[in-house]
Amino acid sequence: MQFSKIIITRPQTQNIKLQKRLSKMFLEHQINVPVISLPLIEIVSIEQEGLAQSMHHALLHAKWVSFVSPNAFLMSNQLLTKHGLKWPSHLRVAVVGGGSEQSIIDAGISFQEIVKPTDSGAWDSEGLWQALQKAQSEWQDCRMVMIHGEGGRNFLAEHLKEAGAHIEDFSVYQRQGLSINHSAWKLLDPTHSSLWVFNSSQAGDFLASRLSELEIDLNFLRHDTAIVSHPRIYEKIHELGFGSIQMIEPGDEELMKTIFQLCKTAL
Repeated sequence: MQFSKIIITRPQTQNIKLQKRLSKMFLEHQINVPVISLPLIEIVSIEQEGLAQSMHHALLHAKWVSFVSPNAFLMSNQLLTKHGLKWPSHLRVAVVGGGSEQSIIDAGISFQEIVKPTDSGAWDSEGLWQALQKAQSEWQDCRMVMIHGEGGRNFLAEHLKEAGAHIEDFSVYQRQGLSINHSAWKLLDPTHSSLWVFNSSQAGDFLASRLSELEIDLNFLRHDTAIVSHPRIYEKIHELGFGSIQMIEPGDEELMKTIFQLCKTAL
């Protein structure tokens, strides 16, 4: 199948990075497919000074800090920096996957250790809990700060509490659906097949909602292909009626390889 465009649906900052990588790869291999940024989820930071001070105090007394996503780290780092606060260097860090780890590395923040699931196929809360049990056998009275956006699953927190850990959690951003007034919607072309990239089931919810508001029939998606990186995302995207869905291992290297293969096959 030949695609008229590739539509990436991450928050804008992450979309920009991915867009640059794809454009470079396409230029090197003479693939002429436009990459469109449709940031279905907008990340809105929470920047109150009181939140920054409370979070920093908790971090000073914790042994661990966990980031549920790259945005959790980026927004909390932005929050602390804005109010003149620094990350305590004694902390051990728990992250779900490679994206969060890379965000920390790119920011140049030094922590004692970063723990994530070793298998990219287990880059989720369940996989992280298994990795943490290997990293530390005893959790009784251990203090962990959990940083995330508003809402979301609490699988890891529940299991840590059952193991005796003390949890303090902080929401540092909100997720909002992309406004129907955003110019990116005008780039959709329901008459031609597109390749979509999803990293979040919530992005699927926002897509369905916004297409309804724009009075665009979801049926056009039956001609489109989606790439997803987790069974929960697969379930949501399947509900939307995509004609083809390809599930891959999490991580941008696997994503780049898959997009390359699909686009080369279509030539």
